[in-house]
Amino acid sequence: MLSNKWLPLSFVVLFAMLGAIWIPSFSNLGGLFAYAEVAQYQGVSLSAFFQAELIILLVVWSVLISYSKDKDAICGDMYVRRHLIFIVFIVGQVFVGFFAGGFLVHQDASWYQIVRDSNEIMPAQAVILLICYPMYLFFGVGAFLYAKKRLPEFLLNREMAFMVLTFAPFAFLPYHDAGMVELKTDIMELAYLAAYWVLSIAWLVLGVGYLIINSAKEILKGLSDPYGDM
Repeated sequence: MLSNKWLPLSFVVLFAMLGAIWIPSFSNLGGLFAYAEVAQYQGVSLSAFFQAELIILLVVWSVLISYSKDKDAICGDMYVRRHLIFIVFIVGQVFVGFFAGGFLVHQDASWYQIVRDSNEIMPAQAVILLICYPMYLFFGVGAFLYAKKRLPEFLLNREMAFMVLTFAPFAFLPYHDAGMVELKTDIMELAYLAAYWVLSIAWLVLGVGYLIINSAKEILKGLSDPYGDM
C-alpha cells in the first residue's frame, strides 16, 4: 500500500511538475473567457458548457458528500455493485484524459503556432481548460468522495493514487511555444517534456491502473461470496 506520510510531499512535487507545463501554456490566456463567449458548438457557447459543467459538478459532489459514511458490513453482491460504480468514475476519467491528451492536444497545436499569432487562444486549448479540466475534477474527486463514503476501507492508504488520478491529466495541454517546432533543447523545454511524461505515466500506472486492478480484486472477492459479509 502507499503510505500517506508521503502525501504532502507528493502533492508539492505533482504541482511543481504541473507548473513546468502551465507556465508556457498559461502565459497568454487573458482572452480565454472572451473567446469562450464567442466560440460555439451547435449554437451553444463554450462559456455556457463550462457553467453547466460547474453546476453539475457541484450538484453531484453535494449528493456524494451527503451520503452517510458506511462502515457496516454489506453483502458481497452490494460490494460488487459499489466497486462497479467506482470503476465507472475512473473509466470516465480515462475517456476524458485520452480525448484531451490523445486528440485535442495534437489537434491544432503544431500548425496553429506556425501560421497564427502565438498570443491567440488555441481552440483545443480552450476546450481542454474549460471542458476537460472540470471533467477531470468531476470524475477524480467524484471517485474519491464515493470511495470515502461507500468504500472507506478501500480508500485507506490510497489517497495518493486518487490525487494522481485527479490532477495528473492537467498536464495534457498543447505546448504554446512555437519554438518547440524547432526542437529546441533548453532547460525549460527539457523540464516541460520530463514533467509531461512523468505525469502521463504516473496517471496511467498509479492513478488508473493501480486503482482499477485493486478494485477488480475486490470485485472478484465479492463475486466469490455474493451473500456473505464484506
